[in-house]
Amino acid sequence: MNKISNKIIISTKQKANLSPQSKLFIKLISLNNTKLDKLISDELDDNPCIEEIMVSTKSKFDNSINYNDPNFQIENDPLTLKDYLMEQLRTLNMKAKDKKIVQLIIFSLNDSGQIDQSNEEILDLVNKNLSKKYTKIQIEEIIKKCQESFDPPGIFTRSLAECLKVQMRFKNLEDIDLKNKIISNDIELLGNKDFKELAIKYGVSKKFLNIFFDEIKDLNPKPGDLLSNEKASPGPSDYEAYVYFEEDKLVYQPNKAYKEIKISDYYEKLITNKSSLSKEVSEFIGLKIDHASLLIKTIRERNDMYEKAIKLICEIQSNFIKKGEKYLKPLKLSDISSELNVHESTVSRITSNKYILCERGIINLKEFFSNKVDSDSDTSSVSIRSLIEEMVKSEDKKNPLSDESIREKLAIKNINIARRTIAKYRNVLKIPSSSRRRA
Repeated sequence: MNKISNKIIISTKQKANLSPQSKLFIKLISLNNTKLDKLISDELDDNPCIEEIMVSTKSKFDNSINYNDPNFQIENDPLTLKDYLMEQLRTLNMKAKDKKIVQLIIFSLNDSGQIDQSNEEILDLVNKNLSKKYTKIQIEEIIKKCQESFDPPGIFTRSLAECLKVQMRFKNLEDIDLKNKIISNDIELLGNKDFKELAIKYGVSKKFLNIFFDEIKDLNPKPGDLLSNEKASPGPSDYEAYVYFEEDKLVYQPNKAYKEIKISDYYEKLITNKSSLSKEVSEFIGLKIDHASLLIKTIRERNDMYEKAIKLICEIQSNFIKKGEKYLKPLKLSDISSELNVHESTVSRITSNKYILCERGIINLKEFFSNKVDSDSDTSSVSIRSLIEEMVKSEDKKNPLSDESIREKLAIKNINIARRTIAKYRNVLKIPSSSRRRA
């Protein structure tokens, strides 16, 4: 257990030492256009030194895409929480044997995305279903890995306190050690706003506790519920970029469906003449301008990182965008993070619940990721499922293809997979066996 505790302490110390800009960048990198627009709107209300820039962001797609065209697709099948977590698991850089454990845990989560069983109960479940034997420490390490890697934050926790502490780490709050202590020992006092007793017990001010209480209100005690509350399909502006090809060259156009801002000319001029201002007013305006400058700079950095990541993903998967699922290449989050020299969690935040618009429709960025079928194959599991579906659609209904026949047809395409894998993919596609498909 000490190994795990040390990892958490080191991680917390590292996050506590992050600069204000790094903390803001981590926050902004997770936001889609709608949430970024809400944050900017709040800043416009709160900071008099920021003003909105009125710009036109009309795209070539505004005239070229017919949203009523039956060939234009928008994802509209709402994912269950378990589906969403399994999608993430497939792209996670984790040992195959550990993924099997995570899969068992995912299917035992409650509706809020939290773990009801003790580690002993999970261990029994794992050891009954898997040939290799594990220990409680190994199970705990895997759960901690899940808490750090999966979206939404707070998933895979076992109590309200643990759920809130995980989310606080993601938000990189100030004074994280003290706040963790309060959450662990006195969450009820905090929830009841008993600030007098807390202030005495922890030697903090009521102002500190008021701020902490507001921070806690922004967290979600039931993170799994987010999925059912999200819109089932993206709206007409809920995508990060338009992506299209001109003479086989990828063109990336960001969808700035949020307010653009700048520092107010009036306040910039005002602060240059400090002699006409009182010390308090000068300090107030200076702080607000500094905050505005940081926000504008960080939004620009967030957008630059989005462009780099999305362009790279789309370049790798250009045939998938142009031709469809059977051309999807194997791709993991770690492939993109290593190419961009960023942490895998950054790529995960960029691609979670984010979409692009292309000529085929609106596509979830998570759909661009898929594992190889095996270590010797360059074909993705999604691509193979698409090929199987295509074969079944075009088969002779009086003499439908058996799983072995499908395996042989794939082998001709240099795709060598086991018959049982064919059966698994067929079940995923909800295609009955050949005997039940016979006309």
